Amino acid sequence: MSESETLFSIAQLAIGLAGFSAIVVGFKRESGYWRRADADRFNGMVIHSMFAALFCVLPSILDPFVRSPTALWTFASALLGVQIALHAGGVVALSTTDLIARVVVGALAAGAVLLQVLNVLGVGFDHTPGPYRVGVLWHVIQAGVLFLMLTFVRAADIRDD
Repeated sequence: MSESETLFSIAQLAIGLAGFSAIVVGFKRESGYWRRADADRFNGMVIHSMFAALFCVLPSILDPFVRSPTALWTFASALLGVQIALHAGGVVALSTTDLIARVVVGALAAGAVLLQVLNVLGVGFDHTPGPYRVGVLWHVIQAGVLFLMLTFVRAADIRDD
């Protein structure tokens, strides 16, 4: 499978997660129980899905403007690394993010950013699509985790009407 086919498949998965989130939100709103954390999870799921889709098509958009595959993956990894760092910083700052989630998200995001930096610098990686793909999958995995958190029903949230 070519790199563009792989990224296209990941983009389809990301868009599917965003679509499922809309269905979940429809049911959850109908139930009348909606917390601030639910809104943050939904927004995060959609944002992660859209960034995953964007970064899946970014190499195809950049391809006509760069002179080599090395330059393509270097530039794409740099953009992805900056975006993950900024996004993770925003998530950590959210009031609905608890301490454990802040530590886990911060550590995993730092790892994803480090991977992009290493690819940009050519340390351990030779400006290849592999680390970039891992960074894109970071967004898909985050969207999936937020989807599970949004759909998980706690016993404390069940009303006996």
